[in-house]
Amino acid sequence: MAEGGPHAVVPTNLELIRLRQRRGTQAFEGEETPSPDVGAAPAGVSPLDTLSERSGVSTPVSEGTQYISSTAANSPHTVLQRAAIRNLYTTPPETPPQPPQGTAIRESRPFEEVETPPPSSPPPPPPPNPYKKEIDDEDMFEVNTVIEKTGWGWYQYNVVFVMGIMSFADAAEVWLATIILQNLKCEWNLTSLEKALIPAIVYFFYAIGSIISGKLADKFGRFPVMIVNGYLLVLSAVASAFAPSYYFFLCCRGVTGFCIGGSYGCSVVYSSEMVPAKKRSWNMCILEFFWTVGSVYECVIAFWVMDLEGGWRYQILLTAVPCAIMLFLLHFMDESPRYLVIHGEREKAMRVIEKICQQNQAEVPTGTLYCSDVRSGEYGEIWTKPHTSGSIQITIHYICNMFLVFGITMLVVDMMADNYCYMEAFFETTYINAWGCKVYTKAEYLFLIVVALAFVPGFIIGTVGAETVGRRWTFISAIYLGAAFTVLLLICMNAVLTYVEVFGAIVCYSAYNEVLWIYAPEFYPTYMRGTAVGVQNGIGKLGAAAGTFLTEYLDDYDIKYSLYCFVVVQAVACLTILFMKRETRGEQLIDTRVNELTYINEQHQS
Repeated sequence: MAEGGPHAVVPTNLELIRLRQRRGTQAFEGEETPSPDVGAAPAGVSPLDTLSERSGVSTPVSEGTQYISSTAANSPHTVLQRAAIRNLYTTPPETPPQPPQGTAIRESRPFEEVETPPPSSPPPPPPPNPYKKEIDDEDMFEVNTVIEKTGWGWYQYNVVFVMGIMSFADAAEVWLATIILQNLKCEWNLTSLEKALIPAIVYFFYAIGSIISGKLADKFGRFPVMIVNGYLLVLSAVASAFAPSYYFFLCCRGVTGFCIGGSYGCSVVYSSEMVPAKKRSWNMCILEFFWTVGSVYECVIAFWVMDLEGGWRYQILLTAVPCAIMLFLLHFMDESPRYLVIHGEREKAMRVIEKICQQNQAEVPTGTLYCSDVRSGEYGEIWTKPHTSGSIQITIHYICNMFLVFGITMLVVDMMADNYCYMEAFFETTYINAWGCKVYTKAEYLFLIVVALAFVPGFIIGTVGAETVGRRWTFISAIYLGAAFTVLLLICMNAVLTYVEVFGAIVCYSAYNEVLWIYAPEFYPTYMRGTAVGVQNGIGKLGAAAGTFLTEYLDDYDIKYSLYCFVVVQAVACLTILFMKRETRGEQLIDTRVNELTYINEQHQS
């Protein structure tokens, strides 16, 4: 039916009001105010569906819908209503986003989408600097981050090798006293006290050298202290080989001990500062491996030269050879960049960092190297907060460990010589040389080699334990197992079990020593690390002096007296380890006082 047919249906004003409310618009142009007497279309029926213009046919409407005549449908007012309804049921496009201020907008018709330029993407951020220090200035980086990022490369191999040669020389000089004692006693007719003083004086001056050199290393640098000690070590070693008397020899060995103590402590600190955190344990294991090789070297040359007339003099000269090699290699080493940074030597530190990056094939960092705390540690700071408790514990452990490690090497030889628990069943222990002196036999020198090699499993176990279960639990395991083996040595059953107990004790002592040397440099910040480790190592060598002296002195009475001393020392170590709280596995080395205070605050908050 045509649009203006007799039955055309148009919406009433009430329906327009409802549609307007649905759209939220104002009254349409030409729309009249609705009359209250006008009916409404039934719910659910769209007015557009009832318009005859959609289909051209009258649409049946349910009851309640009012119809308007065709004349009214063709009126101008009705046409305007139809147009308004079409606009209501035509969904307009969403309002386009407003363009940025200043953008020209062209004229457009209503509801027409305005074309706006796509928003410009921000520039990509600069690549992060892997060496950046987390401080306010983004251009700064610190040495700690550089060491961690460059990792373990050729530079670290060189450092560990040279420091390993120093450890080699240290072991050779330490074992020298054990090797030549019997010959010196015979040649100079020494008493038991004079014989016991020879190793004791070495360890006593070892302690003094370690304490003084540690302080000097924090003030003047690790490198110059090692160089000076190296020269003095070679000179004193050669001089002691030509000693005309016992007291001259004692003085030369005292100087040798002073230089060994100063060099070895600095070498451990230096190598710990040059390797990343995850490799510090293995770094110490490699140094201890060189120490074992030095011990074996000393026993091997003794096997060939000690039977010669004046063989102990050749022994000393050959022992000085690794010292001379160490001194030569030291001239190719660099100063620790950590030391240079905390003393304001930024340019020198950057040269060392560039060399590290070059040899490790790593990217040289850009920006400014962060420097702070232009100072060195003082002796008193070791015993003040926050180091008080930890320093006391570390000191006790150094004393106990050095007593055990250096005392056991002499105790084993004395146990064989005294046929303790029938140990001589495996070795010939009585040998009189051509000059009427009772000295070690070839079999005993071979046994000393085995004893030296027994330290290697302990070093490996200590390293693996420190990296897996942590420093603290490795401490506890090594100390308590070592105490058990020491107590069993007092119970003499047979030679086989005695040898098993001896080697078990050596493995535990060496594991104890390994984790102690890992833990101590990590505990202290860089500005006082040399001083602190030097003092701890020095005081510990007093324990070594006591261990060797008591072992040799009490040997003339009863070997069990020496074992009782070992048991007491083990008991002290077992009690001390119970108070250890801090675990340093995986921690980066603390360099400055500011870093240390930050670390303490973080620990309190956690």
